[in-house]
Amino acid sequence: MPTKTIQFNVDVKNLEITSGQCEIRGIVSGYVGTAYSSSFSGNSFSVELAEGGSAYFAITVLVNTYTINGVPKTISDNPVNLLATFHLPTVGNEVRVCPESSIASIYTFARMTTVANDGWVNMSGTERNMKIAYGMKQHFYQTEGAVADMIKQSPNGFETNSYPMFNSLCNLFYYCLTNPMVSSGKLFYDQFLDYAWHEEDMPNGNFLQAVRNMLRDPFTNAGNIYQMLVGREEIYGDSLTSMDVRDDEKAPNNWTLTLKNNSSGAKNFIPSGLAFVVFDKDDNAWVANNFRAGSNLSGTHCPVYAYNAVPTDFSPVQGGGLLGVAFGAAIDPKKEYISFGNFGWGPELNNPQEGSISRFYYKDGQPISPSNGYTIGLSRVQGMEYDVSGNLWMASVGCQDPFAPAPTGVYPFKSEPSAVVVYLNGEPTAGNVLICDEFPVKQTAAADPVPLRTPYLKVFDVTPDNLGSAYVSCIGNYDSDVADNCVLSAVYKVTIEGNRLVVKNSWYSDYYSSINKQKGFESLRQVNINGEGDVVVVGVTSSRATVLSNDLSTIKGYYDTHTYAPWGVKIDKNQTVFLANFGHDTGSVKDGSFDLEGPFGVTMLRDASKPDTAQLLTVPTGGAEVMLANGLPLYGTQTRPGEPVFLIQGVPTYTPVRVKCYQPIMRLTSTNIDGAGNLWCMNNWKPSALVDVADNPGGDGVVIFLGIAEPE
Repeated sequence: MPTKTIQFNVDVKNLEITSGQCEIRGIVSGYVGTAYSSSFSGNSFSVELAEGGSAYFAITVLVNTYTINGVPKTISDNPVNLLATFHLPTVGNEVRVCPESSIASIYTFARMTTVANDGWVNMSGTERNMKIAYGMKQHFYQTEGAVADMIKQSPNGFETNSYPMFNSLCNLFYYCLTNPMVSSGKLFYDQFLDYAWHEEDMPNGNFLQAVRNMLRDPFTNAGNIYQMLVGREEIYGDSLTSMDVRDDEKAPNNWTLTLKNNSSGAKNFIPSGLAFVVFDKDDNAWVANNFRAGSNLSGTHCPVYAYNAVPTDFSPVQGGGLLGVAFGAAIDPKKEYISFGNFGWGPELNNPQEGSISRFYYKDGQPISPSNGYTIGLSRVQGMEYDVSGNLWMASVGCQDPFAPAPTGVYPFKSEPSAVVVYLNGEPTAGNVLICDEFPVKQTAAADPVPLRTPYLKVFDVTPDNLGSAYVSCIGNYDSDVADNCVLSAVYKVTIEGNRLVVKNSWYSDYYSSINKQKGFESLRQVNINGEGDVVVVGVTSSRATVLSNDLSTIKGYYDTHTYAPWGVKIDKNQTVFLANFGHDTGSVKDGSFDLEGPFGVTMLRDASKPDTAQLLTVPTGGAEVMLANGLPLYGTQTRPGEPVFLIQGVPTYTPVRVKCYQPIMRLTSTNIDGAGNLWCMNNWKPSALVDVADNPGGDGVVIFLGIAEPE
């Protein structure tokens, strides 16, 4: 078997390691095991590794003794551990093991990783898991040394707090190693281990174990952990303590690392209004895109990101009828064909009158659908999903009333009844189409349901239960002037029986709005199913998620802590709930800019039995202006009045000041999870309500929380 010799360089600033231990392990399932284990002295050593078997490896280094400024030190209590990961076929002849490699690896490989009390790191997962994790790791720290350009530069860098947080985590390691006394009277290392989240009866035993546990609960003592670094020298610069923001904005409320991408691969087709994402057989991320940037017109392109969040060589995809894709993106059970639902925004020329879906092949991004898309049975498509049998379920809105940001009176098209449409086996031909466009509708909270065909039901999302049925969420509609246009927000259970769709159960919102003084108009969005078969649906107006029994007869609870007009709900394999918050058009405007102060982010609920424990994952600014992938500012050249300059006549003249944005995460519509447990969040609209409608409404890209969810 051929072998490859790798030199491992252990590099911690200001330190010379005089003795330590190392262990190199294969980490791909079927090949997991120790490839090399030994003591070492000095800061480098070479190891000959067999090529074959596991392609991915992890090395753990335990520091025993070291010198700092010539003064010898000994680790006597908790182990101090370092970590690096590498891909043997592609790495050169060097692997650098350092705080940067440790932080980058523990975050990106978190869901496949455990850390023992004695300090050794154990990783195990499929080659797919490791490919994705390693690809993300390389965007933080390169295997052979050097912090990666992607995390240092726009749209990351100081546009978010992730790069500064990465460096702060490295500083935490350094001070755990040198272990000074802190204000509490404890040693630094002991205090950090106490602060980082852990099970009540299982205290943290070492640095990497504590960091891994922080991804279970990144909120616990977040501010206290930050304060441990305040006033200390930045051994690793560009950290949280040196960000160009007010002192009271430097401390994070959660220790999560994020990666952002705002490029589609083509500067003239940048992302604008991203709404939904699905992953194909190669782990490429196919993203629904609403708008053409710089306008409120329908987009004719959708970006496709590789597993490592970089645009594929065929991104963005175009053609096949793409026009104003909304919430609709679905992939067939074999994960080879991607369908997008065309909804349409802006004036008539940008609205696909009948509605349609566009379909692409995963390998090359070539459209399979005709130039106008597949139109049979459809009228403005929103959510869509395949069931396990390959049937494609779609939400056909039907209503031609303009959705924001379109002004009223722009669509002369006739509305169609809202409907659920199924393409059996995914085939868009007449004999394979099932349509349900009549539902038991309530037009007031006190009324009985009556069978009705109406465009004002506004079917928004559909989620199959893979048992022949699907759950359908409906936005509903309130019209104070026309009673017949009122329809309560609702969820329906629809089943395939014979060759038709049958409504089996229904639930009607009971939400009371203090704005319109009415009950039942909740503006429902995404619907999902948890591990117990319960139905979870989110409401924009209510700022909550409602949990329903699978027959829709019983409300089992609500998720309404730290929720802000959620559009999306995602539940991972460990039953962690993630709500994508769009945010209300409220809040103060900060420092005279157009940015609303938020809050913007993802509601995370680890324990659904305790809904009041939910927290909000945020991505604060690092102090730099948010820029687009083409180098232009997010708000373009828009200006606001500056301070007046008094002319000789004493008449004040206001100097225009270009508007800047400092909100890196914006109004979200959905999240989804990749094969390494990274949570992909769709930045859909800009954070300022003042520019959404009149100018360019679309948000600027994807924000990925690393290692926060259970892999799909």
